[in-house]
Amino acid sequence: MYLFMKRYLLFVLLAAITTIAQAQLEEGFDTSPSGWILSQGAGYGDVHGNSVVITPGVGGHNPANIGTPAVNKTSNTVKVCFDIYAYEANLNTQTTFPCATYADILFVNSAVTSSKDLEKAGNIYARQDNYELPTNGGTTCFQFTFPDAVTANSFKVFISFDAACGQSGIRYVFDNVSISGVQLICGGTNCPPIALNDVFTRANGLETSFNGALYGSNINYPMGNTVDAGGTDNDQNDVYADLQWSVVTQPTNGSVTINSDGTFIVTRNTTTVTQLTFTYRMMDNGPDNDINTLADNMYDDATVTINWPVAGPLPVSLVNFNGSRSGNYVTLQWTTNMESNNTGFEIERSTGNGVFEKVGFVASKSVDGTSSAPLYYQFKESNLAKANSWYRIVQIDKDGKRTVTAAKGVRGLEELSKLTVYPNPAKSGNMNVLFGSSAVRDIIITDLGGRIVKQWNSYHDDNLVLSGLKTGVYMLIVNNKTTSGKLAQKIVVL
Repeated sequence: MYLFMKRYLLFVLLAAITTIAQAQLEEGFDTSPSGWILSQGAGYGDVHGNSVVITPGVGGHNPANIGTPAVNKTSNTVKVCFDIYAYEANLNTQTTFPCATYADILFVNSAVTSSKDLEKAGNIYARQDNYELPTNGGTTCFQFTFPDAVTANSFKVFISFDAACGQSGIRYVFDNVSISGVQLICGGTNCPPIALNDVFTRANGLETSFNGALYGSNINYPMGNTVDAGGTDNDQNDVYADLQWSVVTQPTNGSVTINSDGTFIVTRNTTTVTQLTFTYRMMDNGPDNDINTLADNMYDDATVTINWPVAGPLPVSLVNFNGSRSGNYVTLQWTTNMESNNTGFEIERSTGNGVFEKVGFVASKSVDGTSSAPLYYQFKESNLAKANSWYRIVQIDKDGKRTVTAAKGVRGLEELSKLTVYPNPAKSGNMNVLFGSSAVRDIIITDLGGRIVKQWNSYHDDNLVLSGLKTGVYMLIVNNKTTSGKLAQKIVVL
């Protein structure tokens, strides 16, 4: 009970920290939201199928105002962003602002409900004036730090427009407001969830899929999920267990599976696809606290973008690297599917201390180092080591660039009947398992909760390469199908 309570308190603390750190007001006006204050002719509308706020062009002493619902300040520094464009009066054609056009940002008493109240000096806590908008329109952002004298925790944000000339015949199209460092006050016990846009920037141009999380980094997630900390979803009155996530639109040139707990796996069709986007929905369980009764549930949608670097061509595609012992000799075998400007392969060996030394070299069989056909290689040496040895291949380009394979384990003369995992712990998800014979085995890897992460049935090789394990602690369980003997070993990925 004590351990459970500690974990529960840790979750509450992490959830609170995440909510405060990532609190943000976002609005795309897709549902004509309540609580917004639109004055001086501003109102909800539709432009080319997109729900927006539309205001008349300004000039003189007739500013258009747009006010947010009441929010709580969660940071002393806020960032305000929005999209704004100038359109001709019929809203069919986008144009430029006729002259210098400005936005004033006012942080005002949360009781303000009209432009008339806004003009009262006592209602204004702080302001940022004369922020010039881009001539062609677009996204504009600025960051503001409250003076120490501003102690109010709740307020509304007003955006007021003015210009250096009269702009009759011009209308403003206003959309996609985001204000960080604040949290919407919903005024009740059933606040809508906030799903935030996420951007995942991947480093591996050869990667085709990865696991991610939409809600943020907390103890509820399986180990190893990638999190975009800047796009952490939140909900003011529902805990993580009361929320569910689902796919709204699939990406083009790829696919995504979103689990109900906010984790996902995304896959691109080929490595030539460098960007995928998909839309997801986060839903709460409504006032009746039942996620299955959909009528009262509240939800919010957001978009995820994944960027990959351009995948460069590999100089050598090496496959089927294996090592085996026969008496006092060790034989390594490998295959290349293609080669480009390849000099050859340096063979390195380690006796388990982490230090590799060169023990041989095999030249490329390809003509001038280039081939598009499979080529087969072998290296054999005397190895009298009693403990296990570890071999790796270093492929060397003509320009001297070196590419190192993962290490392959080969049993020592006194290790032929032991189960060995190397390296353990590992700094990556790649490990070697040596069984000591070619008996038929069923093999599983589980996390500490008993969930199967990887599985092999009727496996009969002496050597198994583990790859793709995320950071965490796992159990390797091996069942010999001939003897019914079972071995288990803990493995750790750092």
